[in-house]
Amino acid sequence: MKFKKLKISLIFLLFVVSLNAQLIMIDSETGEYQYEDVVQVDGVSKQELLNRAKEWINLYYKDPSFKKDSSNIIKKLVGYKFKWKFISKNIPIELIYDLEIKVKDNKYKYTISNLRIGRMIRNEFDGITLKKYIDRFPVKYQINIEEPIDTELMKAIESLEKYMKTEKYIEEEDDW
Repeated sequence: MKFKKLKISLIFLLFVVSLNAQLIMIDSETGEYQYEDVVQVDGVSKQELLNRAKEWINLYYKDPSFKKDSSNIIKKLVGYKFKWKFISKNIPIELIYDLEIKVKDNKYKYTISNLRIGRMIRNEFDGITLKKYIDRFPVKYQINIEEPIDTELMKAIESLEKYMKTEKYIEEEDDW
């Protein structure tokens, strides 16, 4: 009998925790949303990794503009428009984030940071941080905002990793 009550309590606890689950990565130092990793690419020089990163950005984002381009780092400001469902209404928003790729011989580090909702007007940002935007909504709807963002960012990261290792870019078709 005690075991059955414990089992039911654990199932309920897991259910409650899953309701408050979040998808988007949070930086432990700043508390802001951020994706970051160092990826090993054996046998590839720093210059070749830099060239691959530039090529991938042009292919994936279809926009050759860079905020910063040097001998070991590329920075790009990225905009991603999508809709998320709040109750029964689709809400269109634009996510803006910074993409940074640093390279060294045999490895690179990507960072997706400074995630915010708004728009760029004459090279000036008008909006709020993604964290503030998400916190404005009831917890049960926050996953509806996070899911399309996490899906898009993970798709970009997987594409980057494949291209940096193989120099092969496969454009995915829309699932409709």
